[in-house]
Amino acid sequence: MKKLKILVLDCDPIIHIGLKSIFKNSMIFEVCSYLENKDFLIETIQEENINFIISEINLNGSSALDILKILKKNKIDVPLIIFTSILNENKSLQLLKSGASGFLTKNLKKKTIRYVLQEIAFSRYSSGELNKFTRLKNRFNFDYNTEKINSLSRRELQVLKLFFRGKRNIEISIKLNINQKTVNTYITRIMRKLEVNSKTDLFILARKHIKQPY
Repeated sequence: MKKLKILVLDCDPIIHIGLKSIFKNSMIFEVCSYLENKDFLIETIQEENINFIISEINLNGSSALDILKILKKNKIDVPLIIFTSILNENKSLQLLKSGASGFLTKNLKKKTIRYVLQEIAFSRYSSGELNKFTRLKNRFNFDYNTEKINSLSRRELQVLKLFFRGKRNIEISIKLNINQKTVNTYITRIMRKLEVNSKTDLFILARKHIKQPY
């Protein structure tokens, strides 16, 4: 089976070495390239046939946001996963809305890192690239999350869709003619029902399951 190739973007070459170690025996992934910044990004993606980019938020003279803009400008559809030590909720949401596919923190266990990439890989490259067990497991997870979305009330779904579109609480309150405190209550209730622990996770889940925002 052809492996999915990973490009690592980080100022610290030790991160590249660490990720190579994590995926050393993987049947799905291969860490094949490393860059410290956006220089030679497009050339590397094209020459190495890159399938994934794992990037730190801040790079030498650039950032993950710059990388996302370059990918969009050049119409390159390669998933970019943020791999960082510190996560800021507002910054995370900004990067997700700009096109980042997900987030990993550098203190996660190796098996968790592999699992997250495998989930993203399934959504992008499911046709024969992953084994049958993985496809069945992810299909179950997708159906389960769909059921949770369907359990939301009409108003909760309206709030979630507006949140997914990037609307602030005050904008949601004006659109739905409710006060901001009520919006906060709805979002807290939605997170509890969907079993997510942060607005970042809520956005990722909504992106997978909401096709036509309110």
